[in-house]
Amino acid sequence: MKGVIPAAGKGNRLEPLTLAMPKEMIRIGRKPVIEHVIDNLKACGITDILIITGWKKGPILDYLGSGRRLGVNITYRVQEEQKGPADAVHMSKEWVGDDDFVVIYGDNYFRPAENLMRTVQFHRKMKADATLLLHPVDDPSRFGIVKIDSKGKVLGMIEKPTLAEAENYRTGGIFYNIAGLLVLKPLIFDFIKKTRAGRNNEIYLTDSIELMRRRGKEIYGHIFKGVRYDIGTFESLMAADRLEVQHLQK
Repeated sequence: MKGVIPAAGKGNRLEPLTLAMPKEMIRIGRKPVIEHVIDNLKACGITDILIITGWKKGPILDYLGSGRRLGVNITYRVQEEQKGPADAVHMSKEWVGDDDFVVIYGDNYFRPAENLMRTVQFHRKMKADATLLLHPVDDPSRFGIVKIDSKGKVLGMIEKPTLAEAENYRTGGIFYNIAGLLVLKPLIFDFIKKTRAGRNNEIYLTDSIELMRRRGKEIYGHIFKGVRYDIGTFESLMAADRLEVQHLQK
């Protein structure tokens, strides 16, 4: 399997930090969050990685280089315009080829990383067309929210809903969000091309996967047993940093 890391967002909620650097280069503990993400892929047995850069890409390229120092092989693509995460993933089409692949967003922090492999194994076991890593959240308005049945099959999803919109997407009274990692078959690229732009005129991967589901494809959700932070806000960034520091002190 190969891994794709979208890392082209501007990180507006983390200004003024992100006026100087991409949010993926903000440190959690001793290293940038994107290095933690690479460690996550390595925990899944993935060492061939494509990073989709954009906003202030220089620091990412300068720090990671070829990836050899980290024990991986890194290729880069540049998203020149902010057309959304699905557009960024579509840029990996030729590089991915014909095999299933993992997408993990460059601003996520997971612990323990080893548990992510269970999602890849679940994807293979269910012979899924797409498997979404899920994690409970209190505020659904910041995320893509997914409703699943008892076997993990996705019954519906919605991107960054209002609280009223989100009510129909509870599973057992809980909101589960797409937690920054997806395992996908290459057929996703066909559905991205068919996906209409949503909020802010961006194309969302959630909408492409929902289109797959409506066309009868096998879409599953797998709940992550661990801690996950999307470091898109100062609150979650500081929480992730505290957790990493605690781990380093053990």
